[in-house]
Amino acid sequence: MSKILSVLSCCLIFNSVNGFITPRILQAGAAVRPSSILSAEKSNVGEDDFISDFCIGTNTFWKGLVMKPVRDLVDVRPATITPDSPIIDKLTSPPEIPGISRPVWLSVLGSVPTGLIWYGYYKFSVEEELFQYELQETGKV
Repeated sequence: MSKILSVLSCCLIFNSVNGFITPRILQAGAAVRPSSILSAEKSNVGEDDFISDFCIGTNTFWKGLVMKPVRDLVDVRPATITPDSPIIDKLTSPPEIPGISRPVWLSVLGSVPTGLIWYGYYKFSVEEELFQYELQETGKV
């Protein structure tokens, strides 16, 4: 009896499209655009805009949870680091636009002595640089 219920529930959740089993929520037109409390801007243009609005809203939400002195310290700024800058300046630089080059050896140099704490900062910096670059180039993320 439980096998029959399992098969029936799978049939309700999934159906076949072009010979492949696809969840109904992934089919075009089946998903309804939910409103998001994280959305910074609402737009009715399409799903791509909804995703971009959601990402911008999520970024704004998490940024708002960070204490102002820390937020000011790691806020994106215009590029000041050059290839000739000292290593310590590259290691401690906040996210910049355009993004700065951080080679693998520099990532290892900062990560190993700090027990991967610097790697978390590095990852944040790179993601923020990419986020801001994409916003500047396309107006979406």
